[in-house]
Amino acid sequence: MMNKLIIILALGLSGFAYGQTEDTIEYFTDSDISDTRFSIAGIYAPSFSSRRLALYEPQTDGNEIYALTNEDAKGVYGQRYGIITYYELRDIFHLGIGFITDQSGYVTNGFEVFNQNAAVQPSSIGSYAARTDIQAITVPIQMIFHTQMTDSWALQVIPSYDLTFYQKIDRNWIGEDAPIQGVDFQNDDVLGALGTMYQRGSTIKYHKGFNGTIGFALGNEFTIANNLVCTVRGEFRLSALPINKADIGLSEVPYSVGGAFGFRYYL
Repeated sequence: MMNKLIIILALGLSGFAYGQTEDTIEYFTDSDISDTRFSIAGIYAPSFSSRRLALYEPQTDGNEIYALTNEDAKGVYGQRYGIITYYELRDIFHLGIGFITDQSGYVTNGFEVFNQNAAVQPSSIGSYAARTDIQAITVPIQMIFHTQMTDSWALQVIPSYDLTFYQKIDRNWIGEDAPIQGVDFQNDDVLGALGTMYQRGSTIKYHKGFNGTIGFALGNEFTIANNLVCTVRGEFRLSALPINKADIGLSEVPYSVGGAFGFRYYL
């Protein structure tokens, strides 16, 4: 009897075990984790660009015929675009270096023009506005202070210093009543005030071919896909030195206020 019970129990356990299915163990993660610290970003940065005067104060002793001020400058549309590569020193510190094309400038009102052929000097023929256009290649060096606020949103503070290589600096009269060079006057009232003041590879030496730019930006980084984010920032940029190579004319320091938009891909 005991042997029959043992056989029945064994058969029952075998059938029960056969009826059970093995479930596959699945593991779930919130997101894929990148195993590299490198990333690359493309940016486009529109801005309002203008200029300030450095270390210049109008004379009050009556010796100056005319004097420009900071208020004489007006802004123009500027833009920057290019790529930047980053390396994460730590999760909250990212170091970047890039290659950017920069186009900026400003409008200066109140340039006084003199008749160089007049018998009595000085002989002014009028006060006019001139536009300065600047083309440059910059190498930005950035430090990002990165704070992850949520899974898809990070706050970033970005101080930077750009190595600025001017390619061309051009200044020309603007307005319907602007004087015609060679007709209304022979020489500019300030040496190098008009025309191509600097061009890389030429002998024009009125302005510097190299400068630095100090920048500060505050913005956000939004995750839109695995390893891909969108960046939106507000920024302020100021040249470290005047663009003048020598003490010719006024010491003008370009600056810009604007934003930067782009995408960053974590490799």
